[in-house]
Amino acid sequence: MPPATSTGLSGWFGAPEPAVPTLAEVPWNCSGSSLAQRPGIVATIHGQPLWRSDDARITQAADDSHAVLAAYELHGESFLRLLHGRFALAVLDTRQRRALLAVDRMGVERLCYALRGPQLVFGTSAEAVARACGAPRLRLQSLLSYLFFHMVPSADTIFEGVRKLPPAAQLTFRIGAPLTESIYWQPQFVETAPRAADFSELRQELHRALFTAVAAARPDEHCGAFLSGGLDSSTVAGYLGKVTGRRARTFSIGFGLDQYDELRYARIANAHFNCDAREYQAAPADIVAHFAAIAAAYDEPFGNASALPTLCCARLAHDNGVDHLLAGDGGDELFAGNKRYAEQLIFERYQLVPGWFRRALLEPLLSALPPALRVGVLRKGRNYVAQANTPLPDRLEIWNFLHRLGFDAVLHPEFAAAVDASQPLQHMRSAYAASGARSRLNRMLHYDWRLTLADNDLRKVGAMCELGGVRVSYPMLHPDVVDLSLRVPPRLKMRGMELRTFYKQAMTDFLPREILLKTKHGFGLPFGLWLQRSPPLAALINDNLAGLRSRRIVRAEFIDRLMRLHGEDDASYYGVMIWTLAMLEQWFREHRLAPS
Repeated sequence: MPPATSTGLSGWFGAPEPAVPTLAEVPWNCSGSSLAQRPGIVATIHGQPLWRSDDARITQAADDSHAVLAAYELHGESFLRLLHGRFALAVLDTRQRRALLAVDRMGVERLCYALRGPQLVFGTSAEAVARACGAPRLRLQSLLSYLFFHMVPSADTIFEGVRKLPPAAQLTFRIGAPLTESIYWQPQFVETAPRAADFSELRQELHRALFTAVAAARPDEHCGAFLSGGLDSSTVAGYLGKVTGRRARTFSIGFGLDQYDELRYARIANAHFNCDAREYQAAPADIVAHFAAIAAAYDEPFGNASALPTLCCARLAHDNGVDHLLAGDGGDELFAGNKRYAEQLIFERYQLVPGWFRRALLEPLLSALPPALRVGVLRKGRNYVAQANTPLPDRLEIWNFLHRLGFDAVLHPEFAAAVDASQPLQHMRSAYAASGARSRLNRMLHYDWRLTLADNDLRKVGAMCELGGVRVSYPMLHPDVVDLSLRVPPRLKMRGMELRTFYKQAMTDFLPREILLKTKHGFGLPFGLWLQRSPPLAALINDNLAGLRSRRIVRAEFIDRLMRLHGEDDASYYGVMIWTLAMLEQWFREHRLAPS
């Protein structure tokens, strides 16, 4: 039987016995929102695909699956170069005894696969694929990846023998031959400085692309937008009203804490665009109420705590009659909006300081500070030296618990002996090198397309919207916007230490000045602070951590140390790892799985 999924597609392909050369038809089973079938071939696709083709046989097909079938028959596997937007697809060709799987260029949709004897099993859910292949077994190396990244990055999954396609990847399966996985699209970043006239042209193209992107989501009276008050969510909300000619319906979350709350900026955007706004104040009780449901919603352990406010926002929209939300995810990774892009420039400037001065005076001075003085600016200075002397991309994770405390101090000895502690950094280096871009900034952007967007933010938003009863679209990841971003050179994307220089200048006459000038905030959750103040939340987390102690994944003394530091030091910082560990235990319980 094909693995069952609530959304997406699933199926299997291949002879139940070793391939027989005279076999005319290959057994298969496939399910999805639609199927297109002709003698010897079947195709299905899930998502919101966009075609760049003038061939009426593709553009005027009965539905998306029939368009895939027509394109495959016309162009073979190379039809993927014509396909944009978000999608996961399968083409099963019994004539050629071949199956093709693929996901979209930005990895909005997901598709997992495994071999079950001579058959290829595939589906949207990694867990469903694993269960279709027998009793699921957890992959210990992927558990280490979860502890390091707080999710399991592609192409691995948490299950032995199951893999997921990275963005812009295709898989070809031929009966009797090895699997072949490859990348069918590679972004071509423009690195050179623009002409004086280019900014005006790029600015106009950006606005056209944003209008096209929101319109392509087909917003109707039941469509709304996430609104945090940042650049991207404000842009999407503004264009939603512009495209529909109606007041955009927006949904925002507050936390009651100034250092986390951005409702002030959301209200500025709502007033500027005359939106129909709704707000929700999240509280510790929301974590207690939804913690188990969040763990159950993900087919793999997922430790991003901002899943909770995303779920609250989605449910707020659903309760107000909205079934489709537009999200602003992707803008920071396209147009250089994450703070670490500026931080890495500081580190590069540090490397310009004469080496003899750094080695002979500055670094020994900071390293020799007594513990009592390693606080505040001095401690930050010492950490700064450590980061500056670590190459990219390794230094992007130098703050990580496993780095700071050491793998041996965190991992249970039995678990540590069963995994390769160097693998997470190797994965980072491979992803960083994959872009082919010349500039540091564009290499970092492409790196974040993989690890920040496809493996993290899009998984967070997609699963929580489904759990909240709404579907979600990402206008910032429309191909017109992505292609435009590739043509903006690094020095225009980010001038000096200023993040998103081009985008802010291009949106001067569209967004409110306060939003253009605000500092990068994010969609964080004050979990660490709430944990100190809410006894019901503390009881939930303590129970989960008690259960995790018996799993022999992390040391019991590390959990004790983590909770002590949470109470004595930076509650927000240590709260991140506490959430990650507690969510892992909750995932084990909800999915009735545990490492052997």
